[in-house]
Amino acid sequence: MSSADPVPESRHEAQAASPGSDSGPDRSAHPTGKGPAPRPLAGRVVLVPRLREPDPLARALRTAGAAALCAALTRTVPGDAAELASASARLAAGEYAWLVVTSARTVEMLDVGATPTSTAVAAVGSATAGALAAALGRNPELVAGGSARSLLDALAERGVAPGARVLLPQSALAAPLLAEGLRGLGARVERVDAYTTRTVGAADLPPGLVGRWRAGGVDAVVVTAGSTARAVVELLGPAPPGTAVVTLGGPSRAAALAAGLAPDGAVTASPSPRPADVVAEIGRRLRPLQPGSRTGATPPCPPTDRTEEP
Repeated sequence: MSSADPVPESRHEAQAASPGSDSGPDRSAHPTGKGPAPRPLAGRVVLVPRLREPDPLARALRTAGAAALCAALTRTVPGDAAELASASARLAAGEYAWLVVTSARTVEMLDVGATPTSTAVAAVGSATAGALAAALGRNPELVAGGSARSLLDALAERGVAPGARVLLPQSALAAPLLAEGLRGLGARVERVDAYTTRTVGAADLPPGLVGRWRAGGVDAVVVTAGSTARAVVELLGPAPPGTAVVTLGGPSRAAALAAGLAPDGAVTASPSPRPADVVAEIGRRLRPLQPGSRTGATPPCPPTDRTEEP
């Protein structure tokens, strides 16, 4: 895959991705006598269509030798302030048997800090569990495997009492699977739109990103949510031939296919949202890198180090 002109650093991007270098993959020397560490993505450019601090995925990509190109293609819009405040007050008053959270971002939108210990807390995955623990001062009672289906299965196994009140703050774009499944278990579910996600304007993109993408200068893109898939197509266009499309889960894969992100239908879902698994899946999808196909510098992600719902 040939490289387009390098994308200049902009306000969307911070310092270099590796020590002692202002751009591109880390090419620092390996410790004497230990030999080179495996760098399966050396020389590759991977688009991570989000800006997060910290971002373990970007860090894992750099460690694997890739240049992680980070750009926010969507923006988060908080839900109705009055509705969120009312739900927070009921939560603090102990009116719910369960608080079920499907995104770390929700913790930023809803005041969960006063949740009483009488309310059990469930998190969709480890990132969300970490955000909840920081806000609550205690660990959630239940942590699922990173998807709505795994969370529903875990709650069903744990046992949600018929008639139990459940607060379910979610993205306005979230699929109804979890709410409907909980109602199927007999719970009284109160779903609250904590936030929604919208595509940014073309003027907010880093300079040169569109040209690099369309010229085939990106080896892979990681689709972190359904809204991200739609934003990539809207702002950049479908993936060029040879650009691998890897998603963080089945729902994101379905959204990418529906949006036409991969015209050939070749979209694969990482077996888990763990950075190491995502990096491995990208490695499996990449075509061999042709000698001399990478010229010039590639722009970095911010050198600082979340996934789960749109």
